[in-house]
Amino acid sequence: MPNLLPAVLIGGPAHAGKSVLFYSLTQALRERGVRHHAIRACPDGEGNWSQECDPEVVSEIRLRGPWSNEFVRRICQDLEHRCLPFLVDMGGQPKASQISLFQRCTHAVLLLREDKPEASVDWQGYVDANGLIPLAKIFSRQWGESLVTTRTPTLEGVLTHLERGNQVRVKGPLFDFLVERIATLFASYEVHDLERAAFEQAPGEVLNLYDALHAFDPKTSIWQPEMLMPFLAGMQPGPQALYGAGPNWLYASIAAHTNRQALYLYDPRHPFGWMQPAQVQFGTEPHPELQIATQERDDATVLSITIPSTHLEYFQPGPITFPPLPLHKGLIINGRLPYWLLTALVRLYKDAGMYWIAPYHVPLQSGVIAYSRDPDQHPGDRISYKTV
Repeated sequence: MPNLLPAVLIGGPAHAGKSVLFYSLTQALRERGVRHHAIRACPDGEGNWSQECDPEVVSEIRLRGPWSNEFVRRICQDLEHRCLPFLVDMGGQPKASQISLFQRCTHAVLLLREDKPEASVDWQGYVDANGLIPLAKIFSRQWGESLVTTRTPTLEGVLTHLERGNQVRVKGPLFDFLVERIATLFASYEVHDLERAAFEQAPGEVLNLYDALHAFDPKTSIWQPEMLMPFLAGMQPGPQALYGAGPNWLYASIAAHTNRQALYLYDPRHPFGWMQPAQVQFGTEPHPELQIATQERDDATVLSITIPSTHLEYFQPGPITFPPLPLHKGLIINGRLPYWLLTALVRLYKDAGMYWIAPYHVPLQSGVIAYSRDPDQHPGDRISYKTV
């Protein structure tokens, strides 16, 4: 049975500014309280961090490589299992093997380039051939003013200055109309009823991170490290079911703070919604889908983890092994990891007696302390580290 929840594909040729538009859309929707999930259906390693970080750093750490059939299969699986409306960031040059991704979306926003008319024809063909409902057809220009040319039935116009980096957000009437159109679409599917159903099915007390952030600052959609200590101090004891978007250091801190109590994470891509941290253990047996390396510093060990496929399967045949590390100094966890793996790692090394633990957070270009038994280091403190 097809999934009827909206999945809005953001597509168009390379270097049109899709990542900037995608980031601006998801932030604007979050500020409005519109529940959704943003998924990158391209294996270049980009995410919100690529818009929040220095462009030179982004250029260095972006993953580059061919699409694999396994990656496409897993993204299709995520789309099929969605429990919330999705925004879907599509790569700039889809091939025949990736058409299945279009078939699992419902609507489309095209961001095109006037100097690439052939690409515009191709992208419009993908939308038409796969029965996607067009929401907007927008041309990207480097200079000039943004403008609206048509509002119905498809929103059309021009967006300018879609430049990556420094948390620049798209503005103007055309963007506002687009946000309103997507927000209206997502709201028409009674997402809050879906949210309530997820809460009712939660295996523990729900900790809604959207509400928790709103309590700190109703005007922000971004967690800051200085919020961490008062947030942890206000947490209720007992099993926790975490719901909502948040940075890696926030999830890591909650995993450490709750010790060995049951912890559940909500993932709208997962067929059951709720999942627990992965099973992990110490060992030297390499995992076929992980590349693990360590680097020793005077104050810490850097544990770098790479997932070449960018998409690690949650269901594993057995515990995933990680190397034992020196316990007399800290640990910096570097890598784009699913939170069900990151939280498991934090608990593994915390229980072993690690001095402090800090996930590396790309937008801040530093580690953020998630757990510490060092009297001079506290949750939320930043640890200097350069990945490049």
